[in-house]
Amino acid sequence: MIKHIFIIIALLNLVGCKLVQYNSDPKVTANTITFAKPATHSNLAYIWLPTANTGNKVLYREAFDNNVANFSKKHTLTNLNPQAQTVFNDFIIEQGGAFDTNTGKLNAELIQTAMQHTFNNITAEYPSVDTLLVIHPKETSIKVVDGTANWHGVEQHIATIKSVEFRSVISLAIQYYVPDSKTYNLEIGLDLHTPDLSDNSKYEQVLTHILEPIVILNTATK
Repeated sequence: MIKHIFIIIALLNLVGCKLVQYNSDPKVTANTITFAKPATHSNLAYIWLPTANTGNKVLYREAFDNNVANFSKKHTLTNLNPQAQTVFNDFIIEQGGAFDTNTGKLNAELIQTAMQHTFNNITAEYPSVDTLLVIHPKETSIKVVDGTANWHGVEQHIATIKSVEFRSVISLAIQYYVPDSKTYNLEIGLDLHTPDLSDNSKYEQVLTHILEPIVILNTATK
């Protein structure tokens, strides 16, 4: 009887570990990003490129935005995304759309002009903003070994019975846009799991990693 109890406890522990793994948040393993000038304000201006409006990327974008809203409250940020995204989208629409009708690819020149227009519009009202964060979601397949995935500076876990398997993941190509200046780019992993719109703190480490260089992360007090 005692032996059976120990076996049950062991199984519950095993299942518990797998559940924790399956719901795991992405852990950032990349080095801290450092800019020449430290952040001086808490106005967060970011936009999504039109590629975020296709397929299941829409749900990841929504999950990310939910996380940003929660993160902004926690760190007393002014989230300017709704305003910046509207300015960007409206400009693109007025120009006939973001994609080249001949190639089906983004019109790079138009996107660049729209970014400049958005930056100018935001900084006219918020002069302290010196960087526009531009996000391009990307989907790729990676190798998962013993339930652990490492890609583009993050680590995440899944429950698995296979030693090696391949899974689709979402990453974010990030551009720190500053007009007439050297642009800083990076790619960071976002999620190995399906998007969870009910979890608004899953990307805490990812957000800290990409936002620390451009905004002051105060902690809100009750």
